[in-house]
Amino acid sequence: MEELAKKLLKELKRNLEKIRVQAIGSAKIQKSHSKKQEAKKQGETVIESAKKALSSSSQTLEGAVKGQFGKKVTEAFEKQQQTLDKLSS
Repeated sequence: MEELAKKLLKELKRNLEKIRVQAIGSAKIQKSHSKKQEAKKQGETVIESAKKALSSSSQTLEGAVKGQFGKKVTEAFEKQQQTLDKLSS
């Protein structure tokens, strides 16, 4: 009888440990998901800010710099704009 009680107690402890591990794992997964969402949101904000700054700089330089150099600068800014567009989608 005593041996049966010990066996049941051992099984109960094992099951409690499994439940504890599952609870900790679930909490860690939720925390990881929240951090990923936050990082994604912050990244999108930074990309939008960079796109606005790039657009503004491009327009300013386009009016100020003429000739071949101005054309190359504008093309470089357009490529950067496309890169940022790809990152944000």
